[in-house]
Amino acid sequence: MKYLLAVRDTFSAAHRLAGSGGRCENLHGHNFAVEIKVEGARLDGAGMVVDFTVLKNILRTILIDLDHTDLNSVPAFSGQSPSSERIAGYVFERAEELLSDLDVGVASVTVSESRNASATYLP
Repeated sequence: MKYLLAVRDTFSAAHRLAGSGGRCENLHGHNFAVEIKVEGARLDGAGMVVDFTVLKNILRTILIDLDHTDLNSVPAFSGQSPSSERIAGYVFERAEELLSDLDVGVASVTVSESRNASATYLP
């Protein structure tokens, strides 16, 4: 049996998507929402896979480096357009690193740039 846990947080940033062929090539901003889901099979003595506070702090640690930035100038996106898809991949990779000492794996990361548009990274 596996358990799936999810935490969410937000950040605000600007970006431009070169080569997208539309208005998104211009500098514009979003209030991004990010959801990370982790999975684990074992409960600890408190009946938890991992404390939600730990997951929230890890997600905040990742997003603080993106918050109120021009994403095109963030080194992680050097030479590539920081699309929602690439942001989701970046958050996934960072979360995997930061969760490596815990008995959980990242199941997915979803980045929403609006209520109607999101991208999900799955391993």
